[in-house]
Amino acid sequence: MNPVSIEIFNESDEIIPFSEGQFQHVVLLVQKQEKRNFLHVEVVFVNEPEILEMNRRYLGHDHVTDIITFPYHEENEPVEGTLYCCAPEIRRQSIELGTPYDEEVLRVVIHGLLHLVGHDDSTDSQRTRMRSLEDKYITIYRDY
Repeated sequence: MNPVSIEIFNESDEIIPFSEGQFQHVVLLVQKQEKRNFLHVEVVFVNEPEILEMNRRYLGHDHVTDIITFPYHEENEPVEGTLYCCAPEIRRQSIELGTPYDEEVLRVVIHGLLHLVGHDDSTDSQRTRMRSLEDKYITIYRDY
C-alpha cells in the first residue's frame, strides 16, 4: 500500500479534537479493514451555511447535514476524495446522542471514508450496515 496523503482544514468555528496524525490513523485503519488503497483524503470542517449551500447545489437538499462526501476516483483506482464535515452539526448530534464530541467527529469521518470506498446508506439495511461498520472501526480505533 502506498502512503496516504491527508489534509485537514478547519474553516468552522469549532475546535476539532483530532490531530492530523490521528486522522491518518483512522484512514489507515479503514484502508486496511476495507482492503482498499487510499491515495489522498481531504477533511474540511465547515459551518452550517457552507454545508447547506453544498447540499443545495450538489444534492438538491435544503437542510444541514453532518457530512458530504465527494469521491474523485474511478472504481478500481486508489481512493481519493474530500469529506466536508459540518462541525456545529456534529457537536449538536453529540449532545443529542449523549456521546463525546470527539467520538462523534470520529464516527462522521469514518462514515465519509466508508462512502469513499463505496458503501451506501440509501436504504434502511444499508444504514444499519454502515452504522455497524462505524461502531466496529470506532472500537478498533479506541483499542489501538
